[in-house]
Amino acid sequence: MPRGMPEVIATKQKFYRVSNFPNVIGLIDGSHIPIAAPSLNEDIYVNRKNFHSLNIQAVCDANQIFLDFCNRYPGSTHDSFVWHNCTLYRRFQAGEFGGAHLLGDSGYPLEENLMTPFMQPGNHSKVNYNNSHKRTRVIVEQTFGLWKSRFRCIHKSGGNLCYTPQKCAKIVSATMLLHNYCIRRRIPLIGVDHGDEDPYNVDDPDDPDPQHEGIRNVPVGQAKRQRIVQEHF
Repeated sequence: MPRGMPEVIATKQKFYRVSNFPNVIGLIDGSHIPIAAPSLNEDIYVNRKNFHSLNIQAVCDANQIFLDFCNRYPGSTHDSFVWHNCTLYRRFQAGEFGGAHLLGDSGYPLEENLMTPFMQPGNHSKVNYNNSHKRTRVIVEQTFGLWKSRFRCIHKSGGNLCYTPQKCAKIVSATMLLHNYCIRRRIPLIGVDHGDEDPYNVDDPDDPDPQHEGIRNVPVGQAKRQRIVQEHF
């Protein structure tokens, strides 16, 4: 994640140039990496699409660089639980990034440091907010698609990772770091689909997770989102 206010400001400016969404420091999403059925606690690795996986949380920047990730939770774990139990959440709670926030989909709670879309935008300004949010947040989905296209062992075409969950998590971490290396050095993808979306995005907006209905929006997050709408959209 950006360190110090100069880096934070530079990151915000890059995101603002995408679609005029203010104070964004990163884009958060979860992606399911298929794994073979573990011998221990097999049931907790089955996600709602009924395959075994690790639920990988990642945050990326406007250049498709992974800034942060959490790889220790099984596929049945909800995105909001992963968020509330990761180190990055505690860093935001401690005020490390000032008034900056992440953008996330409706699988996450609306909080002071995490802006989500309106489920039912009631006016033109809220529609503009949602459109800007969507155009900006799509970068993280494209990042997942690019990552999985480059490393076929975690792509749907590669089948399952046939190791223990712990070793699978290490493989995932290694590929994410190598992805960053390739992006920074502009190493091209050759002869493969660049992948403009995540092939294992379990939280498909056309097939919403029933658990999303129970996610609580924090009042301070609602107030901040309303202020963003009034001042920018």
